[in-house]
Amino acid sequence: MMDDDVNEGLKWRVWYGGDVQGLDSLLPDIVCLHSLRGKEARECSVTVMKDIQWTSFENAKKLVKKGFASGPEDFWLFAGYAGWGPSQLSGELDRKSWYMCATDSRTLLKELARQSKGIDPRDAGLPTWELLMSMIGRGDTADECSGSFDDLMLKEWSQANLVKFDYREAGLAKNPSFGGVDISAGTIDKVMEAAARASLSSDDDVKAGSILRGSAADRSPFLLKKQELHHSLVLVVLEDDKVTLGCMLNHPATKGYEVGDSKKGTSSIIPVRYGGDYAIKGQSPLMWIHCNQQLRDSGLGEPFGDQSKGIYKCSQEEATEAISYNIAKPEDFLIMSGVCVWPKIGSNLANEVKRGVFEVVEQSKVEEVFRTLQKQEMLTEENLTENLAVTNEAWQKAASSKSSPDEKEPDETLTLGIGEGFDEDDDTVVFNSDKKVSQLANDALKKWVATFLLGSPTLA
Repeated sequence: MMDDDVNEGLKWRVWYGGDVQGLDSLLPDIVCLHSLRGKEARECSVTVMKDIQWTSFENAKKLVKKGFASGPEDFWLFAGYAGWGPSQLSGELDRKSWYMCATDSRTLLKELARQSKGIDPRDAGLPTWELLMSMIGRGDTADECSGSFDDLMLKEWSQANLVKFDYREAGLAKNPSFGGVDISAGTIDKVMEAAARASLSSDDDVKAGSILRGSAADRSPFLLKKQELHHSLVLVVLEDDKVTLGCMLNHPATKGYEVGDSKKGTSSIIPVRYGGDYAIKGQSPLMWIHCNQQLRDSGLGEPFGDQSKGIYKCSQEEATEAISYNIAKPEDFLIMSGVCVWPKIGSNLANEVKRGVFEVVEQSKVEEVFRTLQKQEMLTEENLTENLAVTNEAWQKAASSKSSPDEKEPDETLTLGIGEGFDEDDDTVVFNSDKKVSQLANDALKKWVATFLLGSPTLA
């Protein structure tokens, strides 16, 4: 809802028009649709189609002020717009990303009027889309999509981007998160716990050699973006005054590194793991690491920072030589490719730890977590689910011993169906559905791995 600086006390409901010059931009572009027939309204408007025109927000407010419009209810405000480059939209039509249909002003105005009567933005406009699909004879297609992963993610996007905290007013709903902890009735204790963690945290918690564990919040901070960090385990490899670099340890890719002699049947393949999008200039593209006390005692590699009893890094030559002399085994090592980058300007990694987006894994748990990750295999379509299960197992083992005793693996069991105790204000489920948000985040992670690491987006 937008305040009116011309007509005191009035509020204008706003629709999301697109991601270009939207409400989050410095100069939002606001278009007001209307069907006013008066001369004054027509003179300051541009005709879109019969009986429908558009004008600026400033003109709309002046029309109300002068009495040529009865109030905000005569207008539909759209913030932002969607744009396409040359031939882009026609290409999307050819790929069946859109359905083209004819419409008339009566149908459009009727639907806009219906939406004005308190429709909840958390439904993401899906009822309207399903209605219009039915009107053009594609109701079966809409039914097939209903409740799909894409629909649920769209609802979560709407909850995060289109609603406000004061959700009990018409057209308003609650902001889903604050620093990685949900804000809703009965969760004030969680907020206080998060504040206590933030006050006890310091930049010293994040240092080279530390392992960070992705948030355990019901509503994952990585649900809508950077899904690869959901339930992640990140090894900090560099910490200085400009940047923090870290490797995700839990994402085996489809490639491996062969050690030993394949002709003699003594070779093994060590999975290469996706650590992040960036490479460290001047260093080998592959980073070999181990967490073995015997190898540390033998002098193989060096620690990250001052973590002398934690994870060690070594060169490829050192690792393969140790394997060839039976000092080490192939399964002793994880091979990393790429790093994640957190600049110190803005929301740096230490701040994300304070906000509860990540937590620092206790040193006493590092070796067990490392051993668990060693069970993962080079990624294939057949072992995608199993590898993700090992990720979750390692993530669970990394939990702080001071964590709440009721923190447990997210329940994959669906809640009761609509009409059987359904609560539309229950933030643990996607709005107007029985899908747990925590499970949706797991599904989004699986979709990310299948798409970007396996190259099979439809597999998930």
